[in-house]
Amino acid sequence: MRKHTNRRIPRTVALVLAATAVAVTAAARGLASPAVRPLDSREPAPTRAAAPPNASGVAAAVPTTTAQFVSMSASAAGPVNDPTFDLCATTGTVTLPGGVQVPIWGFALKGSAADCSDVAGHATLPGPVLGAGTSPSNLDIHEGDVVHLNVTNALPAGHTISIEAPGIGFDAGPTDAAVGATVQRSFTATAPGTYLYQSVGDGERQTAMGLYGALIVRSNTSGHAYDDPASDPNRSAYDVEAPLVLSAIDPGFNSDPDGFDLHAYNATYWLINGKAYPQTDPIHASPNQRVLLRYVNAGYDNTTIALLGMHEHVIARDAQLLLNPFDADAETIPAGETEDAVATVPAGSSGLPNGFPLYNRQLHLGNGSPADPASPGGMMTFIQSP
Repeated sequence: MRKHTNRRIPRTVALVLAATAVAVTAAARGLASPAVRPLDSREPAPTRAAAPPNASGVAAAVPTTTAQFVSMSASAAGPVNDPTFDLCATTGTVTLPGGVQVPIWGFALKGSAADCSDVAGHATLPGPVLGAGTSPSNLDIHEGDVVHLNVTNALPAGHTISIEAPGIGFDAGPTDAAVGATVQRSFTATAPGTYLYQSVGDGERQTAMGLYGALIVRSNTSGHAYDDPASDPNRSAYDVEAPLVLSAIDPGFNSDPDGFDLHAYNATYWLINGKAYPQTDPIHASPNQRVLLRYVNAGYDNTTIALLGMHEHVIARDAQLLLNPFDADAETIPAGETEDAVATVPAGSSGLPNGFPLYNRQLHLGNGSPADPASPGGMMTFIQSP
């Protein structure tokens, strides 16, 4: 089942600006925000796409550590021959604001046990960022590398994983693995960029449960995300990069995927790198530095992200460098797609008290029940300039 994207529904600018000001004012300790001016005509209404179909069984929740967000400096060129990533698809839990614990299925770096028993229950949300110094091997993926991805299925009985990465041309061979088996997928990293990897087993229900992550292929030009055209040789140059995996959770679905009525699917926690504000990690960058924002929308909704105090210079979509990059105050990343944007930190300013707000413009800024949300929260973080 392919992911569905939402059709745009026009809304008045006045209503959007008023709602945005309320949410960001609370997050920014009473300071008003500037007007938000989307430049991308694909902006959707904040409605849900269809939830994925049914699956069976959730293993007992085991405490785990969620994937940590780190602002990473530009990587130097220098391919590593045939990098190999060994992962386990297993169970875990995440702790959301308010102490709410939710069971997940997710990826974890494989340990010493062939059957993944030593990492069972310790999946992270999202999975490890592949190609960005992934521990324990600290491997990057560079343009031209031959990459091997081995995933062992340690999910509950009855769940076959199916590994995909849209835009990646995998070599011919099996894509699926039953419980206890390992699927081996290989590809040549012919194009630099930001990709989504995921398991679409159980009709993509496994993706909704947390089996997703970011995959980065680095350009062989040091400090550049892409092979820039001669007419604009610094288009994708950056100083700091920030992978931003966007997703959401409906605790009812995660707690009982077998018995859950899919017509009632309604996400109530909106996440950046598996965390909801105020648990989200800030992005650190100095004045005049260029921050590469690598968006990966692993959710089932089109998501519009706004950045107050600076423009996002959108340079690529789905690991394809745009012929006509553009500036935006708010930009929509469709469900299941990726996008790269560069934002330059203004000189002599640290933004609002917490930094420059980067947040969901559709105002998914609460945690918990829509009838009683804890706000501010949800899909928001800050670019902080020390």
